[in-house]
Amino acid sequence: MAVAKLSFFKIIVRDLEVAQSFYERSLGFEQVGYFDTPDFLEAVMQQPGTDVTMMLLAYKDGRDISAAIGHGPTGFFTDDIAAAHARLVAEGATNKGGIIVVGEGIKIALLDDPDGHELELCQMP
Repeated sequence: MAVAKLSFFKIIVRDLEVAQSFYERSLGFEQVGYFDTPDFLEAVMQQPGTDVTMMLLAYKDGRDISAAIGHGPTGFFTDDIAAAHARLVAEGATNKGGIIVVGEGIKIALLDDPDGHELELCQMP
């Protein structure tokens, strides 16, 4: 039994409004909370029917966030990878090679969000 369960993760972004709009339009996230502090803005985002939240964090001092994208992709399961891929690209994601099939018919696609954070779409057979 886990002593703690995944509840949220944070993505550091350059422009909170741009990032929030991207995730709302492309993947159906909704804002469920918001923080405006002297140092940063943070939107608490969640997809309807899920428990895990994504926090979009934008520092007010304009600091370099290039190190913030130095991690593996954020993964999303989908029943229609072609439609999800097309929606992400239409909303500003960068395609990183299209949809490929791996293993026993698993379809995956890698994209970058507008800030360069890698996203991975996965459709199980």
